[in-house]
Amino acid sequence: MTTYVLVHGAWHGGWCWKKLVPFLKATGADVFTPTLTGMGERSHLNRHLNPSDITLDMHIQDIVQVLEYEGLEDVVLVGHAYAGMVITGVAEVCPERISHMVYVNGVTPSDGESMVDQLLPVRGPEFTAWVQDQIDNGDGFLPAPSSADEIQRRWGISNPNDQAWTLANVCPQPATAMASPVHMGNPEAVHIPKSFVGGGESGFDSVAERAMNSG
Repeated sequence: MTTYVLVHGAWHGGWCWKKLVPFLKATGADVFTPTLTGMGERSHLNRHLNPSDITLDMHIQDIVQVLEYEGLEDVVLVGHAYAGMVITGVAEVCPERISHMVYVNGVTPSDGESMVDQLLPVRGPEFTAWVQDQIDNGDGFLPAPSSADEIQRRWGISNPNDQAWTLANVCPQPATAMASPVHMGNPEAVHIPKSFVGGGESGFDSVAERAMNSG
């Protein structure tokens, strides 16, 4: 029996996998869809946390804790977009629990890189400056998309019902998490088989190209 842990990307929560889960469970798989701190149904925690404390490392630990407390092994660990950073970090902590990693338009960072670094070729230095300004002078969060057009442009979602569902559930993204570097160096993580699934989203061509070049 296959065990999947599906990790959502920026502005999302575990809710975004809702329509996929029944198909995986129909194959007999166990499926976990955790939500990262400060996002989705866990966004209420933002009233009690300093936004600067919601880092990539915190999100990595969110998933590590799920694997450990659920006693999960031979996990297929899936990360969408920003969660490519997260699952890469998880593999550094507990590679023995992971049998395969799947990057769904997920960034494939090198040691010391952040999500902002990954998006620099696409969004330019203005995006980097905007994220840093939100950290230094704003409320520490990146606003969520606020229109159906933006939902379609960002994530390729064209069905009006799906657009409405997404708009109702996306939430501000912790900015510090986007600017936090991933720390790599565990030789065991290198040997975990990895796959990349791309397409359908704007601004991720450079991410797909990088994944292809890395093999």
